[in-house]
Amino acid sequence: MKVLNKKTIRLDKELNILDKFVLKFVSILEKYVKYVIVSGYVAILFGRARATEDIDIIISKLPKNKFEKLWNEIEKNNFWCLNTPSAEEAYKNLIDELAIRFAKKGKIIPNVEIKFCKNEIDKYTLRKRMKVILKGQEIFISPIEMQIAYKEAILKSEKDLEDALHLREIFKEIISEKEIEKLKKVMKNG
Repeated sequence: MKVLNKKTIRLDKELNILDKFVLKFVSILEKYVKYVIVSGYVAILFGRARATEDIDIIISKLPKNKFEKLWNEIEKNNFWCLNTPSAEEAYKNLIDELAIRFAKKGKIIPNVEIKFCKNEIDKYTLRKRMKVILKGQEIFISPIEMQIAYKEAILKSEKDLEDALHLREIFKEIISEKEIEKLKKVMKNG
């Protein structure tokens, strides 16, 4: 791993099946909408040895007609929506602040869980996203401080606390404790 700057990391690792799944899906997503990967996959990406069934992604809101184009391309690339076969219903779910999930056709896991950006924390995460260069391809993840703060202050499960500890160790040279504490306060207050 090479930290190029506060917003870009070059990660030299052998791609596993989950990485390839993520790269394929976000290559479609980024044509239509701004996105950021959050939660467990971020820790896994940086070497945490644990399984996950889903990749959590926040996307900026987009108009229905643009979502339908995204939907069509997702389907054309051999993915299916686990929630509904209808683009219209899927869009309604997103508008209603519900997540939708996509997996490769014929499979259920791994899957991508997509949610529209819905609050200030999500907006911050999208605005401050980090670029990870992986085998010449780019993915965008939430800021490391946000990952740690969210896992320690909101989620708090054993798995999430272990993820946060892993990220603290991997990124100890570049994270800001002051930023983590500031984010925790914001999360707790609303």
